Amino acid sequence: MEGIYFYSFFWMIWMIATFFMKKTRQRTMLAAIALITIILSSVSLYIGSFHITLSFLFLFFLSCYFAAKQTRRKLLYLVIAALTIAFAYTSFQLLVLFDPVWIWMDRTWMLAGMLFIICFLFYENIQSRLVCLIIGSCQGEILYSIISKRVAFSYIIGSFSFLDTISISAFCLLIWTLFEQIAVYVDGKKQIRGTRQP
Repeated sequence: MEGIYFYSFFWMIWMIATFFMKKTRQRTMLAAIALITIILSSVSLYIGSFHITLSFLFLFFLSCYFAAKQTRRKLLYLVIAALTIAFAYTSFQLLVLFDPVWIWMDRTWMLAGMLFIICFLFYENIQSRLVCLIIGSCQGEILYSIISKRVAFSYIIGSFSFLDTISISAFCLLIWTLFEQIAVYVDGKKQIRGTRQP
């Protein structure tokens, strides 16, 4: 069932932000983003001849807003990283379309794993990884839809399949960041205990 990973991830984000985080501006923003994305996922429109979901546009422009706050040097680096993700995303989708024999497991998980690895290699902090993931994947989705249209293949930009892929990649990035923080915490505890010994 397409959309199950998307709904599970974003509802989890909303519940964590609403019930477990301290009442701050960041918590309110995170909860609002998750809820708005869920609401807009079932609404779509036509821009020219392209069929696009509103959740896709919301996530893309929101990521661009956060990216625009960076310095020129960091923005240039982000452009390179996002283009890398875009080309990788499009190439994988074309491989699935024209030569699916190479897809030996669920394509959503394979694509999400590839995007996770690329984001992990380009950035160290979770915020930059998520922004790069969304911008690059959105660009790849647009490029793939243009190619699909040229071969007379109808395609919805930002469908539940796309949202599932983004959700799985983002979830993996968050879990990896959690493990990194746990490792740093445990290492800090060991150092404190070592300094206390006579």
